[in-house]
Amino acid sequence: MASIYELGQGFKILINMIESETIDDDVITDAWENQTIALAEKGENVAKYMKIVDGEIAVIDEEIKRLQALKKTKQNGKERIKALMQNAMETAGEKKLACGTFTLSIQANPPKVVLDVTDINAIPKEYLTIPEPEVNKAKLKDSLKAGYECEWAHLESGTSLRIR
Repeated sequence: MASIYELGQGFKILINMIESETIDDDVITDAWENQTIALAEKGENVAKYMKIVDGEIAVIDEEIKRLQALKKTKQNGKERIKALMQNAMETAGEKKLACGTFTLSIQANPPKVVLDVTDINAIPKEYLTIPEPEVNKAKLKDSLKAGYECEWAHLESGTSLRIR
């Protein structure tokens, strides 16, 4: 661990034990108590270590943000290319395409409930679940499939590309 603070050799060994997460807490406590340095010096080393770790955590947080942004970019790219392929297959009238290692097929998705209102109060209570009001889409889907007609929801089917 590189930092602007220099820790004592005994304290470095203790930190390595703590960070290994495989050493029993009793062993770590014994190592802590067996250090012959003054309590003030232990406190100084602890404070230095905490500052070092705070800096490392900040770097890790930034790396997490960078990786999350990269992940989102990759996911969006994957969805874009999948949509392009699906559109190309639909334009060509292909439902199934053998592509060497993979088979691409366009398959109808089961119907999903699409709400036509934004006001949750316009939906009958029987389609809401408690504690927070939300639409019971499974029950609503079953009702819509059975012929229930309402002005606030309908069934909608789409397609998606499957890669096996």
